[in-house]
Amino acid sequence: MFHTTRWKRLTIQTTLLALLLPTTSAFAQSISVSSGDTLGNLAYRYQVPVEQLKIANHLSSNMIMLGQKLYIPPLSEVYTVKSGDVMWKIAADHQTTIPVLMEINQRTSYDLLVGEKILVPKTTASPSTTYTVKKGDVLWKIASQNNVTIQAIVEANKLSSTELMIGQKLIIPQTNPSDGQASDDSWTPVNDSTKPWVENMSYKVVKGDTPWTISIAHGIPMTELLQVNKLSENAELQIGQTLVVPVHHIPKTSVKSAKYGEYLDWFEASQYLFPINAVATVTDFETGKSFQVKRTIGASHSDTEPLTSADTAIIKEIWGGDFSWNVRPVIVEVDGRRIAASMTSMPHSIEYITDNNFTGHFDIHFLNSLRHKDNAIDPDHQAAIKIAAGVK
Repeated sequence: MFHTTRWKRLTIQTTLLALLLPTTSAFAQSISVSSGDTLGNLAYRYQVPVEQLKIANHLSSNMIMLGQKLYIPPLSEVYTVKSGDVMWKIAADHQTTIPVLMEINQRTSYDLLVGEKILVPKTTASPSTTYTVKKGDVLWKIASQNNVTIQAIVEANKLSSTELMIGQKLIIPQTNPSDGQASDDSWTPVNDSTKPWVENMSYKVVKGDTPWTISIAHGIPMTELLQVNKLSENAELQIGQTLVVPVHHIPKTSVKSAKYGEYLDWFEASQYLFPINAVATVTDFETGKSFQVKRTIGASHSDTEPLTSADTAIIKEIWGGDFSWNVRPVIVEVDGRRIAASMTSMPHSIEYITDNNFTGHFDIHFLNSLRHKDNAIDPDHQAAIKIAAGVK
């Protein structure tokens, strides 16, 4: 236990910190283990590393029992206790409070052991820069490029709508590299996992918002937004209402060589790197010819349209002078990521771009994406994707 003098010092610093700093994230929660649950699938479901679940719940193994109560901690980092560490010092060093540390670690004692691992919350800073909106910009893209959340941009600019105007000036709140959001490294899980992970963020509804516009602005499927918030498709949103918005982080994966693309699962990764309204450059794997496209719709795979009539002409040339259902391996490049994919060029069904000399849209498939007609994997597309990824 602490000596009296240490408690006095602790109380003063804790009081100051408590006045200045927020409490734990609203996304911390407690759950009961259900039939079929494992620590691994709970970690994936709540997007918390297994190691952090074990630390927060004082588990020495991965074994959990039906009906067992588990605490799901908020977004955190793992800290290893060093010689001389005490709780108030760790709290001060990580810009948090002792009550927060006690809660996210589910502790009842302030005593620490050298080498012990505890959770510390991630924090943010607040300097800013100015960004000028360009043609094709949407909020999710600007936020992604600047490693900030959409909500941060909305709040910094007091936006009443997610619609942007070309030439509009936006304040971009910046964070320093150690605060958990500014650098590429800080956007990966703390256990250095190479698998995609999700960070739940909060978003306050503004005038004109609908589930569709919010999902498009954040680059996620509307069905996902509805599911995490337990909303129906006909749900009416209230101005000021707080929604949970999943932010998907897709770590880069290795490729066979510069010629090939990343072999990324559609539902786990590719649909978030190439969301609706995103513009990408597609390169035919065999000829090396490139053209620009826009994903305009599609859930099970990308329903895509040529950006201009010039792009349509290149597509037609690649497919031998006519549009076709024949599949070809392609590389889809979007925001610096090159993804292995497969494409047909036959125009069909709905179109959104009306001045590109292409009536309808065409299909681009990715690893494990599905056909619309029967929700089945297309073996021809999957074979072409393997070629684009250099996978045997």
